[in-house]
Amino acid sequence: MRGPRTDNLTVSRTVGANVATLRAMHGWSQRALARQTETAGGKPVGFSTICRMERAAQPDAEPVAVYIDDVVSLATTFGVTVQRLITPPTCSACMDHPPAGFTCRTCGTPA
Repeated sequence: MRGPRTDNLTVSRTVGANVATLRAMHGWSQRALARQTETAGGKPVGFSTICRMERAAQPDAEPVAVYIDDVVSLATTFGVTVQRLITPPTCSACMDHPPAGFTCRTCGTPA
């Protein structure tokens, strides 16, 4: 799976791209992620908000405002830092996280 382009991303686009990548790594649908945020102890993040964030990561989409409360809740749900969600990945091929058991051919990052 090729991730969204990582050049010239605003923070909101970066968050959307990272949310999509982490969600896929967990094998969750957007609805499943929304349910996970309800049980993770943070602020619930709605399905439509997750869709909007991820859609905004696409190069032809308009960037969207992202609430910090949603970013904190998503970071808690994924078990990562807020910094992880707001930092652009260095590799656009694997988004810095190749699939388990693989090494990225572009950047050489092992799983």
